[in-house]
Amino acid sequence: MKIKGSSIFKITKSANALIMVMVLTSTGVQAANYSSSSKSSTSRPSIKFSSTSKSSIKTNSFKTGGSSVSPKFGKTYNSNIEQQYAKQATNKSFKAFQSVTPATKPYHFPEADIKSYRQRYANNGMFRQAEHDNNTWDSRNRYYQSHPPVVVNGGSNSFGMLSGMFLYSLLNNSASAGEYAFNHQNDQDYLKWRAEADRLARNNAELKAKLDKIDAEKQAKGNAQPNPEWLPDGVPVAAVLSDVALKSSQPDFNVCVGSEAGPYYKVAQTYMLPELVEWVNLNPVITKGTPDILAKIASGACDAGFIQGDADFDKDKLDVVFRPFLEAGHLACSIKAKGKSIDDIAGQSVWIPKNSGSRMTWDRLTGLNPEYGKIIAKDAVNYEDAIFKAIQTQSCLFYMAAPHSSSLDRLIDRKDLKLMAINDQRLLKDGVYQARTLSSDDYSRTIQGHFFSDGYIQTVVAPATFVMSNAWKANHAEVAAKMSLKLSDIENKLKQLVKQ
Repeated sequence: MKIKGSSIFKITKSANALIMVMVLTSTGVQAANYSSSSKSSTSRPSIKFSSTSKSSIKTNSFKTGGSSVSPKFGKTYNSNIEQQYAKQATNKSFKAFQSVTPATKPYHFPEADIKSYRQRYANNGMFRQAEHDNNTWDSRNRYYQSHPPVVVNGGSNSFGMLSGMFLYSLLNNSASAGEYAFNHQNDQDYLKWRAEADRLARNNAELKAKLDKIDAEKQAKGNAQPNPEWLPDGVPVAAVLSDVALKSSQPDFNVCVGSEAGPYYKVAQTYMLPELVEWVNLNPVITKGTPDILAKIASGACDAGFIQGDADFDKDKLDVVFRPFLEAGHLACSIKAKGKSIDDIAGQSVWIPKNSGSRMTWDRLTGLNPEYGKIIAKDAVNYEDAIFKAIQTQSCLFYMAAPHSSSLDRLIDRKDLKLMAINDQRLLKDGVYQARTLSSDDYSRTIQGHFFSDGYIQTVVAPATFVMSNAWKANHAEVAAKMSLKLSDIENKLKQLVKQ
């Protein structure tokens, strides 16, 4: 029984152009890929400044590095800072102190670096204080907007937990710098900074004079008891901590996705991570698909995840945050297979990755129409294996995905396969699926077009759904509220980018 559906996936063709594919480009500030295997947290590129105090500092834009992500779904959130500052001079005069505007968004750091800092500074009072601040980056930005930071030529960005920008800026106030030196005299990170400052002062008389002043202030304290958590009045902890320490103080947000080549991973990595980096450490977690995602959220291995819209879940434990796009059923068969729709392949084999969301959907379709039980569902290792098996054995494969959203599109759109219609009214009766069409504009090789018009096939769709653990929300209520609002903006953007 055939159904009538509207097309949401059609892409307009120009008279002389090839079929356009969607390119998503990451908007907003790109995060720097910070590799702990090649550089320690204290050996990131030093910030150096011009010797002329009246000169301005120009910041090069962030460039995205090489990406393995499908060009149809944008670039990964994995970029390198080309150069933080340009047109540097070589004069090392202490007069070279310059103002620099802090980044409006923090960097993203690998899980290993975050874990290392948490272990190292778990008992540090300032670090624990930052853990309870849900607006650390706002606090830092507000402070440096009213207290323009300075650093010295040759100075490093960070010293373990401490920000080099803060420590060098502190030298402008010898009393506060001396007080800090006294109270933090046993802090190994502070001592690393002092060692660097002493080294730079060998060729910088003015820097040497500044250091002598803070030493005098320190000595004036006599035998007083140091307070290792002392900070100058009005200075928030966020302004003192290094970037990686500040990020380590923020909560993890482990997001279950599908495969690394799939659309969920790209949405998390390319769009969610840069938008949420101000509040959480987002970590995509690779899974086998919706059933595995739900199991990992239930076990606490993930805090949230993308699931297919036809999945059943406990609404008391999970909250739907946004639905980025509709996913369509793709039934692709060997070009040599007979028939045009799902009703024509009884007795044939259909290959689907084991325990995947697509297999869950196929089982649900079979429950809605038991006649599909005559189609032999076989386990594939992954979707690439399913495509290979369908071609080699002249059979079929099935998967759920939004057109134009993953590299699987390119693999499926080939001359030795054809997309079959899923046009059964009984599949719509429980309200989970809707009727839609796919066109030859979506798949130029697997859907046959006509000389003066596109070709179409009918199929069923369900919305991809992002769910968040209510337990995680309860533990991070303020952050979760901010994130939910931000993700609602991402939803509209993603719908546009996949032509929906």
